[in-house]
Amino acid sequence: MRSTLFALILLVFAAPAFAQLPVSQFVSADDESVAFLVRYIGASDSATMEVAIGADITFQVDAVAYTGFECPIAGGLGGIIDTTDNACDTIGEVIDAINGNCAGCVSEFRAVAVDALGSDSADDLLTAAALQTTRIDGLPANFDTSNNFAVGEGRALIPNSCRTDISCFLSQQGNLLENPFASNQTVIGWVEGLNTFGSGSSVLTIHSVKVSNKIATTEDVTTLWSEAMGATTVNKQFTQFQNVPVLGGYGEKVIVKIVNSASQTLVTLLVSAQQRPNP
Repeated sequence: MRSTLFALILLVFAAPAFAQLPVSQFVSADDESVAFLVRYIGASDSATMEVAIGADITFQVDAVAYTGFECPIAGGLGGIIDTTDNACDTIGEVIDAINGNCAGCVSEFRAVAVDALGSDSADDLLTAAALQTTRIDGLPANFDTSNNFAVGEGRALIPNSCRTDISCFLSQQGNLLENPFASNQTVIGWVEGLNTFGSGSSVLTIHSVKVSNKIATTEDVTTLWSEAMGATTVNKQFTQFQNVPVLGGYGEKVIVKIVNSASQTLVTLLVSAQQRPNP
């Protein structure tokens, strides 16, 4: 009996503590917000995505128009997503189209939102030439936040490596994880930042996002904090968070954004945060 009790005591003290994972983020330039990541999981050696701002996102496989999806659907599928059309003018709608969540669509591409909300405008993506999506980490599509300021320069509070690696969001078979954030809670202890904007207002927002990739990509968004930034070029520190941290929802992704009413030429954002395992 004594030996059994002693063994149990040793087991308790030897058990590893669940460490908190740093997910702090630092922004020092415009146009670095990753709206979404895309990876081709098919058998071909070449699969590209091209982004034209305020127009189309074009997909090709083996240098030929991809026939697995389209948005809006008009006749045959041709791998083109028109981000000016009401059916596909948000990031959520674009991601659904890429993942094949449309009538008659069967997709060999996978896409996930990173710094974007599903409701963010898809008309605000940074222009990019046709680049390969066959890479194992996926191809990022960034926001053009310097010109299209309404989406905000933001950061998802996730491990830095996951911001540019779609593997964090997929199974080994290439299927979307229903909720890649299910096991964690995000804790924010410090935020500060500044930006240069022409006129109007600048606001810091913190969102907690419950994600579901089961059939189509859906989000349940809660705004945890919204407060005016400092005047243009003036750094503002949100010191209250060091005393009363901001807590994201259990199993939810947290996104911090600076959203302006006018174009910006400079942005700096520092967020100190950690992820901890759900109890």
